[in-house]
Amino acid sequence: MNVNSTGSTSYTNPYDAYKYYTRIGGLASGLDTDSIIQGLMSVEKQRYNKLYQQKQLLEWQRQDYMDIASAISSFKDYVFSLKLSSNFTKYKTTGEAVDGGYVSVTGTANALEGNYQIKVEQLATQANAVVSDLSSITKDSENKVNLKIDLTIGSSTVSKNITLVWNPTDSVDTFGANLAKEINSAFSSDKSLRAYYDATIHKLIISSQKTGSNVSFSVKDLNNNSQIASATGTDAIVYIKDSFNNESFISSPTNTINVYGMSITLNKTTVDGSNVAQYKSFSISKDVDAIVNNIKEFINKYNDLVSKIYSKITEKRNRDYLPLTEEQKSQMKDTDIQKWEEAAKKGLLYGDSILSSYLSNMRNYLYKQVTGLPSNLDTISEAGIETYSYFDSKEGKIYIKDESRLRDAIANNFDAFVKLFTNSGSDTTSVDDDGILQRFYNLANDTLKKIYDKAGKPYFTSSYDPNSSIGKQLRSIIDQMNAEQDRLKRVEDRYYKQFSQLESLMAQMSTQSSWLSQQFSSK
Repeated sequence: MNVNSTGSTSYTNPYDAYKYYTRIGGLASGLDTDSIIQGLMSVEKQRYNKLYQQKQLLEWQRQDYMDIASAISSFKDYVFSLKLSSNFTKYKTTGEAVDGGYVSVTGTANALEGNYQIKVEQLATQANAVVSDLSSITKDSENKVNLKIDLTIGSSTVSKNITLVWNPTDSVDTFGANLAKEINSAFSSDKSLRAYYDATIHKLIISSQKTGSNVSFSVKDLNNNSQIASATGTDAIVYIKDSFNNESFISSPTNTINVYGMSITLNKTTVDGSNVAQYKSFSISKDVDAIVNNIKEFINKYNDLVSKIYSKITEKRNRDYLPLTEEQKSQMKDTDIQKWEEAAKKGLLYGDSILSSYLSNMRNYLYKQVTGLPSNLDTISEAGIETYSYFDSKEGKIYIKDESRLRDAIANNFDAFVKLFTNSGSDTTSVDDDGILQRFYNLANDTLKKIYDKAGKPYFTSSYDPNSSIGKQLRSIIDQMNAEQDRLKRVEDRYYKQFSQLESLMAQMSTQSSWLSQQFSSK
């Protein structure tokens, strides 16, 4: 019976391996054969137990690596999201145009702050047609309806032929529902055209997915060569004035326009009760509070990660606590087992070179100068962020030492501040011109690869990665355990055979003794 299969680290209790049948001993000798043999076997099992303990320690160590890898991976994903300018850079907008719901405004990293006025005369719309009288559609001699739909988007036209039977027993509503289903099926690949039949109002609604005057469609009845529906979308018509009252006209096929470094979504027209479009004002400015909160969140996540790793690499092992064997566990209470194993699991990553190097590089990359930035804002300390003193934080946690300095950098040197964190350098062999977040992202990738090489990929949840360093050690130990288990089975069998022979000899002696006794007593 093997301890392990190739892909699993679960094990078979070695003590159960020998109990294939019930043995009865000591009938002639009066000896407790099982107790004697088990006592002898406890000495024989010492090597197996040591192998088991080595295996258990490696599995616990692998789990510690996976826990740290998960934390680093989460931090890497967070950094990747934060280093995108749209997430790192925050703007706030106010004014009637925004507060009244006419437009939604999002600033990009290059947004031109200031006061604006916007007039929305028309929204971009889909090509939309309503067919009120389906009874005008003709059928051929086989009660078949034959339609052709041409959908044009820009310079591209897609044509679909639709044929379906309109049974004489089918009502207009039944036919309408079937026709909508056929249209949707014909354009199912990209849903560029959608149809819906409303049985309450007895109308077929056909709409394009895209908006704009370059989108149109027509529905033709091939049986009588007549057109039963057609529609063309419309463009958004917008006027915008900047802070200097310069007016610009914009015609857009969509309801999102990009201008002055802003992404403006048009929600409704600014037409008044007299059907005349009016200008609505709004302003955009950096949201310093939101950006500071972003930095505070980054600091908290950084501190949580370095604290977690530092606690693991400085936690010393107590070698008096080794993994318990099943035999030892059977003699202990559950609470005692739990406390013992908690102590036995400590210190398995003490002084780990991979994690120690990761922490060292994190601290180095945090304060390393970002080349190409102004000298007054090319390191994080110049933005008011520092490391705690050794006595306050041995882990190397950071904090905002001077929030006014941080806010000043955001308000007055914003471009350099963003690049300090988010810049992606052109030199792939150096981190010098990378921003802090880009450095952390690349470092996390490199470190995760090293962890996975040693402890295995994270998707090996209940088994070990045979290509990892720990996986190879586990495979070797498991092979030794299997061989040792076979040896123990043979040793135990030999002991039982020897005691069985002893019982046979004792039985023979007892028989002979009884015969001699009878002989002497008869004379």
